[in-house]
Amino acid sequence: MLRKIAIIIFISFLFTLNIVFASSREIICLLDTSVSMNDNDFNKLAPDSINLVLNVASNEDKVGFVSYNDIVQCVEPLESDRSKILNSINNVTYEGYTNAGAGLEKAISLFSDEENKKKYVILITDGEIMLPNDVDTLNSISLYEKALQEAADKNIKIITVAIGGKQNAPDVNVYGSDKQKIYEANTANDLLQVTRQILYDDLDFQKISVGTGTIQNNILDVDLPINSNLLGNVKVLITSDGLLNNVAINYNAKDGVLYKGRQYALLDLINPQNNKLTLNMDFNSSNHINVDLLVEMVANIKTNVELLSGKDIAVKIIPVSKEDETVYLLKDPYFENKNVRIDIQGNSILGKVENGEICFTMPITGEQSDNIEANVYYEDLGINMKAPTKVLLQIPQRNNYIIYIVGVIVGIVIIVVILLWKKQNKQPVVVKTISPYEYAGKLKIYVTKLKEDIDIAPMEYNLYRRFNKEEISLAEILHQCGIELNFEGADKVIFSPGAQKALIISNKSNCTILKNRELLLKNYNALIYFNERIFITFEDEFSEAILEYKSVKPSERQ
Repeated sequence: MLRKIAIIIFISFLFTLNIVFASSREIICLLDTSVSMNDNDFNKLAPDSINLVLNVASNEDKVGFVSYNDIVQCVEPLESDRSKILNSINNVTYEGYTNAGAGLEKAISLFSDEENKKKYVILITDGEIMLPNDVDTLNSISLYEKALQEAADKNIKIITVAIGGKQNAPDVNVYGSDKQKIYEANTANDLLQVTRQILYDDLDFQKISVGTGTIQNNILDVDLPINSNLLGNVKVLITSDGLLNNVAINYNAKDGVLYKGRQYALLDLINPQNNKLTLNMDFNSSNHINVDLLVEMVANIKTNVELLSGKDIAVKIIPVSKEDETVYLLKDPYFENKNVRIDIQGNSILGKVENGEICFTMPITGEQSDNIEANVYYEDLGINMKAPTKVLLQIPQRNNYIIYIVGVIVGIVIIVVILLWKKQNKQPVVVKTISPYEYAGKLKIYVTKLKEDIDIAPMEYNLYRRFNKEEISLAEILHQCGIELNFEGADKVIFSPGAQKALIISNKSNCTILKNRELLLKNYNALIYFNERIFITFEDEFSEAILEYKSVKPSERQ
């Protein structure tokens, strides 16, 4: 009997045979190349944004390109070589009238009939529909509306970027239908940030932000937050609201390619060998930049299903390396305790990453079969996971007498736990950390940027007069200085005294903190010595401050 019980509760690891992966994309970039685009995009930044879409797309994605003015000018189907598409994009000229109907109709015709593909048209236009006479203009409007309906019927998402805003073409334009999603780029300089939003919000590329704000110099050190040994392909995307020049990135990887645009640079790394990158670039110091990582992992999936007491099972879904199944790809502090959504038989369940495994429990009923299909949403991890999305869970069988025995055992355990809880139930006391060192020096505080239209004069906070040795947050310091504004994340930037009169800063926030060009990652500490500065961009990605650690004069010690 013991042998039967052991077999029933034995944890069996199974590779899923289901090979349905996260559906790849089909993307048609559609560009208005009429003469009026010269007024709105004289620097040709629209092709730059389309280049970015092409470079971010994975090898499994298919990308095509269509341009139009009076007629359809250029057609690059989804099967075209990407270098050929780039050449066509970079050689567009803005001339002629605007036949948006013919352009959208041609774009719609290029998609495949595969139902598991996510399909998108990204249209960049100044919005106008205009041909030499009213009849042709009305025909183009009708054709555009017909193409929009066909796209809706075929589940093709139309994303329109309006250069100059929708008010740019108030009379005859492409904005009249709700069968498209419209973004407004008030100027061509805004195109890249709109494209970045489309990549993440509409095309579902997953990114990890590692830097944002106004950087004070042309060098930035970036640490990859995930162990490089687990990574396959990593794309490092640097975008700016101004022009970037002379971009260079120092890295150590099996291979890498640097793509350069007018306002962006994208480094495509294959198998990084360490976690350190150094970015060098020329740009206006007032420009706002973003540094994002697009991490790609390729995985097989193993499962572990174990019977629990009552009618529950414990499930573990484990992404493992295709080259070495003993390597758990999520076994890294970055993923620990992240939630992952799993859909099973119409029910949504939240799994949690624990020690590299996506874990959850669920009840089973007599109506369920021995095998259950689970749909896993890896997007919640913040990475681009290439792995089976449909996972087969094999449910172990249970005999009735085992249920009875387990139920009795669980009952006894519950009683014991309740008795112990009643005996030992005490509320924990939370205290601040006390340092063995004394505070020294003072902080000079410069608030350099605020959402509110107000100026804050430079301030000083005398740490020397803090006779207790408890840690203090930046929010407390600002409050004691009389600043009542809400700086997001300031309550999680913690200071405490260190050895040799140094000040310890602990970053427990999502703020961007730079010291000597180095990015202070979340949950890491750094030492600040006299005359050193730190630059902080708060979690709203707009408000900024500079803190300078200075020695105190004898007169300030009273």
